[in-house]
Amino acid sequence: MFQHTNFIRHSLLAGLTSVALVAVAQTPAPAAPAATPTPAPAPKATTSAPSAKDKAAMEVAFSRADTNGDGKLSKEEAARMPAIAAKFEALDTNNDGSLSMDEFSVGYMSAAN
Repeated sequence: MFQHTNFIRHSLLAGLTSVALVAVAQTPAPAAPAATPTPAPAPKATTSAPSAKDKAAMEVAFSRADTNGDGKLSKEEAARMPAIAAKFEALDTNNDGSLSMDEFSVGYMSAAN
């Protein structure tokens, strides 16, 4: 009788294991995560120091635009550079009606990027 009971237990255990394996095999695999869009690269910060090449080009552009040689650009002088002229008021942070080299450099670097 003991062997018969043991046989039944083993048969039940094997049957339950088979049912569990079938249930696991029929469970759908988790869905692949939705593809997340790759973010666009961040624009270069305009607060970073310009390279030596950028600085030289910026100084040349400033000196060419500064037709009267006073070390600052009036609105008329800046008009020769559309990217600078378009944001002249915003670049003129001290509101003196002209752009210093520092004010010009902010606009120049943002236009270059």
